[in-house]
Amino acid sequence: MGPALADGARAVVGPRAVAWLEDTLYGAQDRWNRWRHGDSAPVSYWAAPSATATLPPPVESGSAPASDAPPAAPGFSLASFSPPHDRVAAPGDGVWIPASESTDARGVMLKTMVHPDPKRPFAAVAIVAMDLQAVRLRAVAGTAEPRTKNPIAKEHRPGVVDPADVENLLAAFNGGFLTIHGHYGMMVDGVRFGDPRPTSCTVALYKDGAVRVRSWPELEPSEAQMQSFRQTPQCLVEQGKMNPALHSDNTHWGAAVGGGTVIRRSVIGVSADGRTLFFGMGDALTAKSAADAMVVAGAYDVAQLDVNHSFPRFMFYDKKAGGSQDLIASGLIPGFTFKQGDYVKNPSFRDFFYVTRKATPTS
Repeated sequence: MGPALADGARAVVGPRAVAWLEDTLYGAQDRWNRWRHGDSAPVSYWAAPSATATLPPPVESGSAPASDAPPAAPGFSLASFSPPHDRVAAPGDGVWIPASESTDARGVMLKTMVHPDPKRPFAAVAIVAMDLQAVRLRAVAGTAEPRTKNPIAKEHRPGVVDPADVENLLAAFNGGFLTIHGHYGMMVDGVRFGDPRPTSCTVALYKDGAVRVRSWPELEPSEAQMQSFRQTPQCLVEQGKMNPALHSDNTHWGAAVGGGTVIRRSVIGVSADGRTLFFGMGDALTAKSAADAMVVAGAYDVAQLDVNHSFPRFMFYDKKAGGSQDLIASGLIPGFTFKQGDYVKNPSFRDFFYVTRKATPTS
């Protein structure tokens, strides 16, 4: 209820006063956590992989799989990486493991965990890596968000996954800020929900399946080739370079709370070669620590999505046994609320992204 009450208060006293209050409360909570948990064992979102647990090697085109299990996507694997801070690292940090038990997701989605803040063992980021050669990213406008000055036809605000994509649905995750927090632009299937802001980072989804994360001036010339786009605050990382403002006191990455506020955050990024899509979410993060986690995992361009305890979310979807058309949703990390049917049967008032497995071409 906290975010809902805060949004109501903004309508009465304005966003600046509520932002000050939120920042003050989050700061007090962080000071308590550092005193209480500063020397505790690092937080883990899942059990560490065993020493003998390894991913199967990539299957080359034309070769036979090593077992009866469906083969991994050809060429998709990620090398493990060293945790950025040994003092707060947990077992399994930097080790890529299958992201979901779903058969459909096998071989196209991996996950790992990173503890990016040397002062906070309770700050952790769960990162999912997705093979853009095998999956496709889609954007959906919510039934009410983003808000627009001019009415938008109801059919352009479905709030759910396209029914034609449910069969191949693998995952869904949150979009960007509410309109009141920056008035960032969005476009879905040629319909604009607000004009793009020239200073904003933009998650661009192209008709050929490519995904790019760059500042709007870099992407604007290719708008005609886009299927959709969603804008965010300034890029955290662009072309491998950290935004200099991450090292200063700023409010670039939170209209409600500052970039230095320790809070739950979600981020999205793309590898330098454009083949891998990354999504990260976690608790007790500043904008900089979220960016640090994504960079060490392999992201070359990074944008922040939503923040606050209630809004970041990532769900996997798996088919029920017995031929049922219903899907079972499960969360990437514990501690956020969702219902079975969210994004599929239950329309969302906010925008979101979803991931499908590309259909296998028939011979």
